[in-house]
Parts: sequence; C-alpha cells; structure tokens
Amino acid sequence: MTSAALTEKTIAGLHESLVALVSSVSRGAPILDVGCGTGAWLERLARLGFTDLQGIDTDPALFACQRAAFYELDLDHETIELGSKKFALITAIEVIEHLENPGHLWDLASKYLAEDGRFLITTPNIQSLRCRLRFLLTGDLPFFDKKSDPTHIQPMYLDGAARALARHGLEVERSWTFPASESLVFREGIVRFGRALGVLLPDNVPGDVVCVLIRRDNS
Repeated sequence: MTSAALTEKTIAGLHESLVALVSSVSRGAPILDVGCGTGAWLERLARLGFTDLQGIDTDPALFACQRAAFYELDLDHETIELGSKKFALITAIEVIEHLENPGHLWDLASKYLAEDGRFLITTPNIQSLRCRLRFLLTGDLPFFDKKSDPTHIQPMYLDGAARALARHGLEVERSWTFPASESLVFREGIVRFGRALGVLLPDNVPGDVVCVLIRRDNS
C-alpha cells in the first residue's frame, strides 16, 4: 500500500489542521500515535521530516506507514510496555470514544510523556449547541446514536476529562474545536437553527471535534 492510499479515519481536514501543533517539535523527537489505524497521521508527520515515529493499534494488517514502528497492543485490555522511552508528543486522534477503559489512555500518557512533552487528544464534540439541541429534540446524542459508528461508546466531557487527568498528574493546557465554529456533519437545518439560538444561548464549544492539548502538571 502506498502512502497516498492511507485512509484518514477522521473528519475531513482534521489531520491537516493539527499540523501547526508540531511546528515547534524537533524533527528528531520521538512521537507516539495511539490508535494509529492505517498510519495516515504518522505518514503525514514523516513527510514533514519527523524521523522517530511509533504507532499503537490492534490490527497490524491495516497499518501501512513504512516510516514508523508499529506496536500491536489492545489499549483496553493489555498492559502497555514501551520501555524507558519518553515521547515529546503523544497523539490519540479520534480514539478515546472507542475505549471501554479511557483511564488506560491517561495512564499511558502519564507514564511515557516527556517532562516538557505534550499529549493531544481529539474526539467527537458532544457539547456544542447543535448537539444539545438535537438531544433536547430527539433524545439522541449525536455521534453516539444508532446512526453513528457502533464502536463509539465513550463520549467525553471536558470538565470530566480535566478531573480525570488531574489524578494522573496531567492538566489541560488548552482546548479548541474543529471546525472552529461551523459544522461539517450536521444538516443545514440544524446548523441554521443552532446559529439562531446562539444569539440567546452559550455555545462555548461549537465545532464537530473537540481537540485537547495536555501537559504534565508540575505545580
């Protein structure tokens, strides 16, 4: 499989939008992608000049990035052992919503993140005004309803994640959404209705995907 054939199992444009985050990372710094899938994100990093790349996932047959090492591991049910290596950047792009045991992800970051490293997670945003509106009208939680990916089992609330991270010596540095304000997945009617309600109701987490940059809590 060629790099051009690697599938980005994310909302269109998300990987590209995250590239700015790695601009300050040394090209020789170790990077770990958790739930790496086909290796599309790692391949993008390799094309940018990064050379020390590793990925974790359950199915090596899907992984096709020839410029990264692959570890076959089940984050839900196996102990993650990566030796003494510490990573300048750990990413988990559209992963936590699939986990039965998200605490294992926090454990991994706490154990293997370098002192000045960063941990990036992204996940479907259930806190937008559009999501709250649809839940109010239908009782269905977008991205986790019957029409969504059946492996989506773990919605993430930002406040709850921050509390969990604190137990692992980690803290949120900043969070944002992709797209920044509009939606690429909701029907136009819901988008327009949500835009109108936004005049009256807060929409502080507006996009389709929430992105969270995490660091060690050294306070």
